[in-house]
Amino acid sequence: MGTVQLLNTLRAGYKGVIYPVHPKEKTVRGLRAYAHVSDLPKPVDTAILTLPTKVVPWVLEECGQNGIRHAIIISGGFKEVDDEGKRLEKDISRIAKKYKIRFIGPNCIGVINPRIGFNPTMFPYLHHPGGVGLISQSGTYVTQVLPYLARMGIGFSKAISVGNMADLDISDCLEYLSDDTETKCIALYIEEIREGQRFLDVARRTVIKKPVVALYTGGTSGGAKAAVSHTGSMAGNDMIYDNIFRQAGIIRVYSVEDLFEWAGVLACQPLPKGPKMAILTHSGGPATSMADACTRHHLQLPEFSPDIKKRIQKFIPPTGSAQNPIDMTFVIDIKGMMADMPRLILKDPNIDGLLIHGIMGITWIKNVKEAAGEIHDYFQMEQFIADTVDELASMPGKYGKPIICSSFIDREEKAIAYMRDHNLPNFTSPEKAVRAMAALYRYSLIRKR
Repeated sequence: MGTVQLLNTLRAGYKGVIYPVHPKEKTVRGLRAYAHVSDLPKPVDTAILTLPTKVVPWVLEECGQNGIRHAIIISGGFKEVDDEGKRLEKDISRIAKKYKIRFIGPNCIGVINPRIGFNPTMFPYLHHPGGVGLISQSGTYVTQVLPYLARMGIGFSKAISVGNMADLDISDCLEYLSDDTETKCIALYIEEIREGQRFLDVARRTVIKKPVVALYTGGTSGGAKAAVSHTGSMAGNDMIYDNIFRQAGIIRVYSVEDLFEWAGVLACQPLPKGPKMAILTHSGGPATSMADACTRHHLQLPEFSPDIKKRIQKFIPPTGSAQNPIDMTFVIDIKGMMADMPRLILKDPNIDGLLIHGIMGITWIKNVKEAAGEIHDYFQMEQFIADTVDELASMPGKYGKPIICSSFIDREEKAIAYMRDHNLPNFTSPEKAVRAMAALYRYSLIRKR
């Protein structure tokens, strides 16, 4: 495990000095290794301990004696296992206090700071940094989710696996990310909150600055039982946590997908000034699904003015509808759907946000090409779509209104990949897009409150 952590840190391009500590090897992955912590050049900022459980207190003591004041304790086998583990966890807490060491863990997967290439975890971070700060009592939700986040275009600013929280806890990390300028939205995966009043105080101060989204999994009998064996957490009543989140202004979610996807949207899209949304599609089914979801999530679909309707009709065939939702029906005017009409809609002072379903572009052209033969202007069309998507991606910043899209096509569509990589969210279903827009509107109400 330690080898993988070292490889990921080296591969991520970390520019700081790394000292491997190994009782036998003289070099590790081309770096000089040291037999003992006491042999290390000074000063050393942080110790990362990936060791057999019983050795951790002894090595932490050695770290304290040699002036190391920060640690990430990856090793498990503490209070989440048995009484002996509880005793060992008390030992490391005592040693840390003795030497004024602040530490994350134990029983955690580590931390990630992609902007400086610091990733001493087991999974490589291969995509761009972003604005989502994660605090998680699960290491999996820091690491195994990385390919999924890369596909969705969601990047971490910082990610912290807190593990058993023997020292630094969720409230400490929340306070840190609250002041972190690179973090635009904070996502929490919670199995237990220890100091409820402190958490509430910190959260209330934080949501004034930036949105906080939380997934709590200890409120059911099954979740509570799993949490004890996972991080030794004593879960609490679900209704209590629900009310804590409401009082704090935290947006609660009930799935891991919503945790990351809503956080991704909240980190990159402007807040709607109100609930009035426009829907733009080329299909009646998704239009109806989006409209239904808007009603369920307290978003409104105002009628367009006669002038706006008249201008919309210039971009759609006679079979289309210029109502809200706009149903273009069959049309291959990509610029109309991804540039001209969004520009027209977002200029309307009666519209607070835009939902779009059905951007296809190159994928559809490829499929037609395979079915019907060569299309000679394929590469020209590819560049044209890239330019058009670039304009669409710039519109939220230009007009101060959010745009959220959905499509049943994934990153194989270059337009979708470009959108996600340039802070324009694209979800895999119409309803997901609406739920994310509703989260934006809900946070706007929290800010007003």
